[in-house]
Amino acid sequence: MSVIYIKEQGSYLRLKGEQVAVTKGNKTLLEFPIYNIENIAVFGNVQVTTQVLSKLMNQGIDIMYFTYAGKYIGNTVAEKSKNIFLRFAQYEAYMDEKKRLGMARAIVENKIHNQINVIKSFHWEREEYEYLRDIQQMKQLLSSLQDKKSNNEVMGIEGLCSNIYFHCFRHMLKNGMSFEKRVRRPPRDPVNALLSLTYTFLVKDMSAVLEGYSFEMYLGFLHGIRYGRKSLALDMIEEWRQPVADRLVIRLFNKGMMTEGDFQENTGDGVFLYEDGFRKFCNEYERWMREPKNNGKSYRLLMKNQAGMLKKSLEEGGMYSPFRYLDTTEIR
Repeated sequence: MSVIYIKEQGSYLRLKGEQVAVTKGNKTLLEFPIYNIENIAVFGNVQVTTQVLSKLMNQGIDIMYFTYAGKYIGNTVAEKSKNIFLRFAQYEAYMDEKKRLGMARAIVENKIHNQINVIKSFHWEREEYEYLRDIQQMKQLLSSLQDKKSNNEVMGIEGLCSNIYFHCFRHMLKNGMSFEKRVRRPPRDPVNALLSLTYTFLVKDMSAVLEGYSFEMYLGFLHGIRYGRKSLALDMIEEWRQPVADRLVIRLFNKGMMTEGDFQENTGDGVFLYEDGFRKFCNEYERWMREPKNNGKSYRLLMKNQAGMLKKSLEEGGMYSPFRYLDTTEIR
């Protein structure tokens, strides 16, 4: 199963038998069979006909919508699970302040461990940077996490560790890539642009999985409640940011698979990918998400398994255990 990314501005998705055709004017740009699609992501000015929407929803295939620059807008979701009882369990767990704080701590504790393990897995012997000092600082902050009495205090520890982590992260980048600090809106350099895009794709993938289980997407244990924000998806991608997104970004730049020449600058939206660079990134992201890892499972399958574990923990009253990145294979 594959994810199809459409970014050709002014194009249309039309139904052609059991295939979807991407057309522009009188020209057909692409055709692909419906049976081989996991979901479709469209960017910017791309039109989807009602015939395509109806066919895809009947097949249980979602369409994800993004701005041209890659900001996630929302999705058209096929009707899937109707498990209202899971939502009741999620509401009940959220209203239990002790359990909500325990979930928030578990998410942040795991994220910090993943950050430390990614730092450890880097090929440091030729570097002069004292990465062990950063790890020690993060471990000290980690040890204070259990004393925090509110989500704001837990998020404070997360923020401090992330600042240390990204200071170290910039020393993992080669080939002259410039990165001073993490800047989200708008990204001002290629590294930040690719990090933001990869995180957005993770939210897209995780949202599809969670909605398939009938979770309440707008109720998060760490990120809480904010109008229009899918807080649970943000909670659940915290365990995947380092092993999936950060490692992929390092790999793409350090191996020369992505370069500064793949990016263009726009004063309104910051730095973003040219068409060819975007196509290249989508191919590499899909390969990264689909290929089996050391445990024989792909990241997409592992993400689905983790959502199932969250469902089980809420329904049975246990504590959820986030995904811990333990692979110490060196990244270069």
